[in-house]
Parts: sequence; structure tokens; C-alpha cells
Amino acid sequence: MHWLKATWRNLFRRELVDSDLEEELRSYRQLLEDEKIQSGADSATARREAAIEVGGIEMIKEEVRDIRRGSSLEGFGKELRQSLRSLRRNPGMTAMAVLMLALGIGASSAIFSVFETVLLRPLPFRDPGRLVELVSTWHELGMNEVAFSEANFWDLRARNRSFESVGLYHSDEANLTGDGQPERVSAPRVSVDFFRTLAVAPILGRDFSANEDRAPVAILGNKFWKSRYQADTAVLGKTLRLNGAAFTIIGVLPPGEPWIDDQVYLPIAYSAAANRSSAEFAAVGRLVKGITVDAAQADLNRVAGSLAETYPKDCKGVGFAFFPASRWIAPATTGRALRILLAAVALLLLIACLNVTNLLLVRGLGRQREIALRTALGAGRGRLVRFIMLESLLLSAFGAGLGLLIAHGALRFLRTLEIRGLPRLDEVSLDPRALAFAVGAALITGVLCGLAPVLQIPDQGIATALREGNRQAGTSRRQGRLRSILVTAEIALAFVLLVGAGLLARSFQALINEQRGFQTHHRLVFSISYPQSYGENGVGKQFIDRFLDELSVNPDIVASGAVNVRPVQGPNYGMGISAASRRSNSPPWAGWRVITPGYLRAAGLPLLHGRIFNTTDKPVSAERGQPEPAHRTVMLSAALAKVLFPSEDPVGRHVLLWNNIDAEVVGVAGDSLERGLDRGPALTVYLPYGRVALPSEFLLETRDDPMAVVRAVRSVVARLDPNLPVADIRTFDDVVNRSISSQRMNSFILAIFSGLALLLASLGIYSVLSYSVTSRTAEIGVRMALGATASGIVSMTVRQGLRPALLGVTIGGAAAYALSGFLKSLLFGVRPFDVITYAAVVVLLLVMAALACWAPARRAARTDPTTALRLE
Repeated sequence: MHWLKATWRNLFRRELVDSDLEEELRSYRQLLEDEKIQSGADSATARREAAIEVGGIEMIKEEVRDIRRGSSLEGFGKELRQSLRSLRRNPGMTAMAVLMLALGIGASSAIFSVFETVLLRPLPFRDPGRLVELVSTWHELGMNEVAFSEANFWDLRARNRSFESVGLYHSDEANLTGDGQPERVSAPRVSVDFFRTLAVAPILGRDFSANEDRAPVAILGNKFWKSRYQADTAVLGKTLRLNGAAFTIIGVLPPGEPWIDDQVYLPIAYSAAANRSSAEFAAVGRLVKGITVDAAQADLNRVAGSLAETYPKDCKGVGFAFFPASRWIAPATTGRALRILLAAVALLLLIACLNVTNLLLVRGLGRQREIALRTALGAGRGRLVRFIMLESLLLSAFGAGLGLLIAHGALRFLRTLEIRGLPRLDEVSLDPRALAFAVGAALITGVLCGLAPVLQIPDQGIATALREGNRQAGTSRRQGRLRSILVTAEIALAFVLLVGAGLLARSFQALINEQRGFQTHHRLVFSISYPQSYGENGVGKQFIDRFLDELSVNPDIVASGAVNVRPVQGPNYGMGISAASRRSNSPPWAGWRVITPGYLRAAGLPLLHGRIFNTTDKPVSAERGQPEPAHRTVMLSAALAKVLFPSEDPVGRHVLLWNNIDAEVVGVAGDSLERGLDRGPALTVYLPYGRVALPSEFLLETRDDPMAVVRAVRSVVARLDPNLPVADIRTFDDVVNRSISSQRMNSFILAIFSGLALLLASLGIYSVLSYSVTSRTAEIGVRMALGATASGIVSMTVRQGLRPALLGVTIGGAAAYALSGFLKSLLFGVRPFDVITYAAVVVLLLVMAALACWAPARRAARTDPTTALRLE
């Protein structure tokens, strides 16, 4: 602690320390003087000899200051104050440099925060490296990832040897009633070992036990527990009424995602008669310790082979595969998009560094006399390097501070958006990792920006610098070449960013212009979740019929219909389907949709052949205890009809649903992009609704604003059944826009980055050319005195500015061509090498470069030869 006290005293009580030192030196000199007087010297001689022996007090004080504790900090403080004063004397340059760095550091910090939260933050499960997602495959149909059927999962659980445990998950919803307004909640059903597979234990209560797969018990998600029950610890034992049935709450899960962020979880029971052909389930597994990926896959292949032998009708060609848990948070396309955005923002930060380096080089050339004077007064090269580097680091520190404010604002804006495919967005913030990234970026940019000016410190020629000041032609030419190289690099980097932004923008434009098949204007979509009782005695069908009948008399509603899966946004329930006349062992896979007769009109889908469903068409499945339907009818999408009946009229033909249930085709509907705008026309088979087939997604066509009929819809539902909630109400336009929100975000953010890059590159050209004109004033004056015209001076100046721009465009074009392949998976309807995009970027960069050259060129043309020669 003594050294700390001494350092504090030396730094912050300097006057007292100097006074003590001076008093000590005077006492010592007086002691020497007394000794000499005692030795026989007179007082004047003793005073003179003591003074000579001690030396100058001020010199000794300086020497002591240099070696006492805290002297290095004191010296650093002086240099810091000098650098701050130096920056304050150039407010324009300082403000521009800080703003450039703030934009680069702020943008990079914001994107890194998103990247770290989405892709780097670990999953909330123990030993997540052993967790995998299990999927079915059907390689003969080109399907490498399909959901599980329930029966196949139970067999896989019983026959595998590679997993400690496996869990089943079926997405579902339920109506919560009995306490306030009815509410639709997410209520997936899971196998009793699902949470144990994830290694997640309830923070309150207990998990499902092995004998509770059929029990009326429930586990609450953490967010739902806090919002619905205000985190009440006495919630255990309370009753939930879901779809009219009572469930006892036995536990509450910890916070986290994925898999454990739903509202209510119910157990799913094992059934020996489970469906083997309907793929609607997700499955997770925890690998046995020490097993390799190849060994686990070989075991899954063995299980698939045994199922194909046992159930050749349903399982021939079916396989199993697994994927690491790391993709649970975000799909592969999201990870690739974030990596591209992170690379783009790194390029933007590099452009900002190059621009600030250029500014510091220009400023350094204007300080040649100051540097030479400091050298002449004894400043060593090391001190000059520290002085210049400290200015650069201060600029980057100020830029980082402002950049963090920009990043904070950008993240607040991002959190207000609902971007499909970008999870954890509400968790994104400037956490310690993001702050460490910003500090690291500031240090690196500070060093990089100060490196070139440091290398320009003259080793010799001090007298010349003092005499000629800031007009050393050789140095100016060397720095001019260096600054032109930096501008070339800026243009090249800007070209790469602009090409990426242009490709994504053209891809997004192609996406929104794609022929969708369905109509979205003046359409409203909403969901109604039915209780279990609606599947009995035709109650559900009676509700749908009465509901649609009442909507049909509303003058503001043009058409109404219902479907079992929300278009664009919902899951894709599928089946194998083939023509009955030529049954295939590898039938095409098509999505099945249960619809009411009015659905096609409400969605704006045209009827191409045949007829739509009517009251005589019944569901393809029979009610429990009833005989199978004698005659089944279906409709096909045009794309599916072409696959099944390439050279025949499909109307009147028969197909095999799930490859074994016969049905007659009564109509063909137009194709649509109901799986997503980037998925192409969907293969779809339409099934009629009925007592056991109840569609829950409603679509209305309205005469005006769709949201204007919401109150009428709620009123009708409340009158028919006050316990039914109307949920997830959106315009169809909004549904489609949300489905492409990630593509919009990618193109929007990259467009911002490329615009900033273009601005910075233009400023770089302007600064280089502007300083060149200033430093060549005398030369331009001589040229004009000898007869050069103003247009000739403008032409010469513009050529000088466009030279690095043309070189940068050439280099940037080659780099963009080499790198654009990384965007291929994010593009739709546009090739990575799109001639229109590249040509537009070339024209844009050259036009901006010419505009940046114009002002300095005009200034050069207005040079007065007399004034220029007088300055020389």
C-alpha cells in the first residue's frame, strides 16, 4: 500500500511534493555551505562551492520527477492533454473522423450483438453437444428431412441402441377457459421422457412420471406462469380447463428456448395403433456417451431397415437421420445470412478506417513543420509515435463511445420488429461480449488508422522541414500515392458491398413480384381452436356452418372460407399420393389441406377444371365406430394434377391418398405459393371438411379494410359459443410480409451498409483530390499563367480523381465475382453474377466518384495565377 500512497501523492499533490523536494535540496545546500565555512572558507566562497556541488535545483527537480513513482502516468497525462488540445484545434477533421468510426463501430457492434445472441449463446440444456433432432427421410422422393410419424417414433424408441433417451413433441393449441376471457394457448403434447431427454427439470413441482402418459396433468412454461399466474408458487395443484377438460398443474419449467418456451405442456400416450403414415411429430434424442456420429447413423439405418421389413407397405424407403442441436435456435439460412452481414459490416468498418487514415495523412502532411520542431527540441521518434498514435486511439475511443449509442438505438429498433426466422431477438442487447467487441474494434481501428501517419514521420531532413514547412513536394507525392491506394481500396470494398446489396434487393423484388396464385388484398385471417367436444356428434361442423352462414350476410364480407393450415405461415402436413391406375412404390409427397367450399373463392384461387366441393362431399375419414365412406372426393392443385396425370384430364380420375385410400378427383385448383413465396408452386391435395375434419384457420375477403370486420367476427363467435377465442388476427398482406421479413431485413441492412460505404468512398475521393488541389495551387497557377484553360484544369483534376476510382472498380468487380457465390443460398430468381446489378454498381460508383471530383476541380479552375505565384 505504501507504493500506492506514494503514487497518489506524486500525481495529485505535486505542489506539496515539489515544495518538500525544494526544501530538502536547500537544506542540503545549506549543510554543505556550513561544512565549508567550518573548514575555513569565507561565506561567499562556501556558498558558491556548495551551489556548484549541488547543481541547479530546478534541474534536480526535473530529474527526480522523471524517476519518482507515477512519472510515467504523469507523462502519459501530459501527452493525453496535448493530443486532446491538438484534436480540439481541428474540430472539422475530428468530427468527421469520429462520425466515420462511430458508424463503422456502431454498425459492427449491433450486428455482432445479434450474431452472438442468436448463434453463439449456448442452449439452456445440460451437455447440449449430445442433443440431436431426429427426422425421417425419404430419399427416393428427394425428401431429406421429414417430420416423424407417431408409430415410427415408438418403434425407434424401442429398437435403437444409440440414444440414452428420445422424446416426442407434437405442436398443438387449446382453448383456455374458466378464468376470465377465453384464450388460445400453445399446448403441445410431449412424451413423458421429453424433458428428461433435454435434461431440463421443473423449477417448481415435478416432471411427468412414467405412468402419467394418459393422466390429466399439465406443466406450465415459465413465461406463461409469470404472465397468467404472476409467478405464484402456490400454482401447483390448481386446475386448468383446456378445451373443456380439466388438467392439474404439476410443475413449472425454467426459462429458456427452444422446446421449453410454450405455454402449457400435456403428456402424450403410447398407442400400439398409432398412425404410421401421417408425419406430424418432432423428435429429439440424447446420444449415448462416447458414441460416434457414424455409429449412431448406422444404428438408425438398422432400425429403418427392420421397420421396412416389418411394415413394407408403410415404411419401405423411409429412413432416419439426425442433426445437431445447434441448429435449433436458428435455421442454416439465418446463420449464413448473419455471417454475411457480419462480414459486410467488417468491410464497412475497414472502409471507415481507410478514410480516417486518409484524413490523418492529410493532417500529418500539414504538420510537417510542427513534427520537425518537436524533433529539434529533443522529442525522440518513440515520443512522436506515441503522440500520433494517441491521437488516433482517442479518435477511435470517441468513435466507439458514439458508436455504442448508435448500436443501442439500432438494437432497440430491431427488437420492435417481428422477423421470422430470427429467434431471441427480444434478448439482443449490448452485453459484456458486445462491449468487449466494441472495445477491441476501437483498439484495432485506432492502431490501423495511426499506422500510416506514423510511418510518414521523417527520419531526417529536419532543417528542410523547418524551412519549407508543409510544402515538401517529395513527401507530398509519396503521401499522394499512398492516399490514392487507400481510396482505391475503399472503392473496391464499396463495390463488393454494393453488389451484395444489389443482388439481395433484386432477389427481394423478384420474391414479392412472384405470381402467388392466391390474393392477399382485402383479406383477413384468424384462428379458432376447437375443444375436444367439437369432434363429437357433429358439433364442430354445425358451428362452422352457422358461423360461415352468419358471415355471408354481412355486407362488408365478400367471401369466407376455412382451411386446416394457415397459408404461407402454417406447418406442412403431407401424404404420399399416387394415381390409382398406376400405383407407385415411391409416390410424390403432397401437402393435404382440409377446406370448406368457400375457401378457394376467399383465397382468390381459380377453379381450372371440374367443380368445387359441395354439401354432398364428406371427409375422407369416418367417424369413430362408423363405416368407412363408400365414395371419397378430393381436389388437386394444378401442379399435382400434372404430376399424377401428365397427359390426361384429372377430373373423374381416382387417386390413392396416403398411397392406399381411394378417392375421386372432382376439381383442379390453380397453383399457389402457400408454403412460402420462395418455395415454388405447392403440390397440394384438397380434402372436404366435415364432422371429423374441422378446419380452424379462417380467411375472409372484405370490401374495404379487413380489420374493420374484426368486431363483427368476434361478436358472431361470442354469440355462437362464448368459450371460443378468436386468435392470431392478421391481414393476409401482413402474414405474407412477415413470411419474407428475414429477406427484407437482409436486403435493408446491407443496403444501409453499402450506402454508407458509398458515402465514405466518395468522401475519400473528395478529400484526396481537395488536398491535391490545395497542395498544387502554385503548379496550377503556373499552368494557367502559361495558357492552360479552365476546362483543361477541370479535365486534369477529374482524371486524377477518377484514376483510383477506375482501378478500385476493376479490383472490386473481381472480388465481388469471387465472393458473390456465398450469397447464392439467399438469392431468389437472381444469379450470383447478375449483369444488371454489376453494371448498375459500376455506373453508380463512377457517377459518385465524378461528383466527388467536381467541387475540387471547379476550385482548381478558379485559381488566380497571380495569387498562386505570390503564395509560392
